Amino acid sequence: MLALTAPAAHAADPVDLGGAYVLDEVGAVSGEEQTIRDALDSLHSRAQIDLFVVYVDSFDNPSDAVAWADETALRNNLGSNDLLLAVAVADRQYAISIDPAFTLSDSQLDVVEAAIEERLRDSDWSGAAIAGAQSLEAEATGVVGPGPVQTSQPVDGGGGGIPVLPIVGGVAVVGVGVFVYSRIRRRARDGSTTAVPERMTQEELDRRAGTLLVQLDDSLKTSEQELGFAVAQFGDEATGDFTATLASAKSKVAQAFTLKQQLDDATPDTADQRREWTTQIIQLCEAADAELDAQADAFDELRQLEKNAPQELVAVRAELQRAREREDAAAAALAALTATYAPTAVRPVADNITQARKLLDFADAATTKAQAAIDGAKPSEAAIAVRTAQSGAAQAAQLFDAVDTLGTNLADATAKLDAVVADTQQDVAAAKALDTDAALTPAIAAATEALAAPRADPVAALSQLERANAELERVFTGVRDAQQQVARARTQLDGALSGARAQVQAATEYITTRRGGVGSTARTRVSEAERHLATATGLAAADPVGALREATQAIQLAEGALDIARSDVAGYDTVPSDSYYERGSDGADLGGILGDWLLGGGGGGGWSSGRSNGGGGWFSGGGGSSRSSYSSRSSRSGSFGGSSRSSGRSSGRSSGGGRSRGGRF
Repeated sequence: MLALTAPAAHAADPVDLGGAYVLDEVGAVSGEEQTIRDALDSLHSRAQIDLFVVYVDSFDNPSDAVAWADETALRNNLGSNDLLLAVAVADRQYAISIDPAFTLSDSQLDVVEAAIEERLRDSDWSGAAIAGAQSLEAEATGVVGPGPVQTSQPVDGGGGGIPVLPIVGGVAVVGVGVFVYSRIRRRARDGSTTAVPERMTQEELDRRAGTLLVQLDDSLKTSEQELGFAVAQFGDEATGDFTATLASAKSKVAQAFTLKQQLDDATPDTADQRREWTTQIIQLCEAADAELDAQADAFDELRQLEKNAPQELVAVRAELQRAREREDAAAAALAALTATYAPTAVRPVADNITQARKLLDFADAATTKAQAAIDGAKPSEAAIAVRTAQSGAAQAAQLFDAVDTLGTNLADATAKLDAVVADTQQDVAAAKALDTDAALTPAIAAATEALAAPRADPVAALSQLERANAELERVFTGVRDAQQQVARARTQLDGALSGARAQVQAATEYITTRRGGVGSTARTRVSEAERHLATATGLAAADPVGALREATQAIQLAEGALDIARSDVAGYDTVPSDSYYERGSDGADLGGILGDWLLGGGGGGGWSSGRSNGGGGWFSGGGGSSRSSYSSRSSRSGSFGGSSRSSGRSSGRSSGGGRSRGGRF
């Protein structure tokens, strides 16, 4: 009878790898580390899979081998394409920590596990790691990397050495013809599986860049095929933005490959160049990935809408009715604003009621088309028409909301104006008292002019005051105590943030509801304004001076965006086209509904139905993985979308159902 007793061993808690791929705490593979790393490098290079290996005497805290390996994997932030092989050489136990979203099937993992265990039974510690890497590579790619040749079939327990003993509930069982391995449910962890580039070593950057390039190149090829199906089903017009997004993603990935070629060519590169170019590759790939994922979401929603068109048509008709009921109240609110404030203050929403009514009429017409398509058993046409109606209703509601929002912002700016005026007056007086430098004179003059400006447009008045005050502060900085500067910035910051929010919101609402006629320059300005406003908000507590500077920039950019957008709309050509819906007075073309609804445009209200995150491509109808109860959008295959749909950005070692395994050898 085989004895399974083990000598006394030093128990080890779950360990920190410290960035190492091989951690040997007991000298099991002394002198053989490089051979193991060669196999691990081949696995990563050819299959984009990383295998980490740990050797200890005994597992402790927890003592269960699989739980110990999973705890180590979680502690070291291993991702969905990372595996951890943990070997307790004294206790002759092992475990393989595997993410539920890992790319290989259970049957493939059985082959890998058998290859590892065969070497462990012979106490071939380094051979076990190499066999695991080779078997993983073979199962993933069909190519075997460096190292001793390993079997690719499960062993049957025959031959010399220690036979395979099934483990059930932690007890060795003799006489059973199969190996029963334990499984656990992994605990969830927060955070990305990938460190930010600033914190990564060059080796980590190289690995990340290489993985992304391969994944994105594959995603582009799949997305291109899926786009062909979508065009055939929904038409060129409905998929126009998908085509543009695919082209944009291709361009980014092409740039990334160009940078990769620069890194790989014979010309020597400095360390700074390598880091800069590799970081750019990662950023380009991640940007392309995000674009593709956004489009994949839209395709998923459209396909779901195709199935639920009758129910969604009922819902959108109710939404249109609610929007119609808001017309009179919104018109009265606009009239009140017009009577209270200057025309410039109300101009961002001056034609909102007219535009909303046109969109509601257009949406009503779309519901009629949708009903006809449903009656005619044309689900693709019905989906497009329903989604168009949803977008029209949502944009109309957004136009009504913008009137209320502007009223709130104008009232808030009015309330803040007195405090900013008082602060600016104090600054002017202080500057005049210290006017020993000619540079102060124009700043004082500008602030004085801002104080005298009309206040019937409180948002504009607040913005002008903030700009003038900020310039006065900039010139005055050299003659003021740093502590006083911070205190004054705090005083000004509240008004500056209010003004910035109002300006950014006005520009955003204007562009969003007229995006069919607004070009890229205005959109760029407002995007930058939003970024500066977000930075100002984040700096408000710790750096009020910096926050004030960012808020001022946000105001300037938002004002510029709104001016440019107005100019674009004023010159917008409304000549009818041959599109699915004609352009012109219905307001849909100016609202950009037919151009961007597949990207999720039109705001809230339009998508009331739940979205399926199951498997399959856009139109394949296939089911998701059934190997575990772990559910994630990243588990889908064959979809239009970025690498996160296959590689799993988020942690998969969760309570949703683990795939880890292990036992005795």
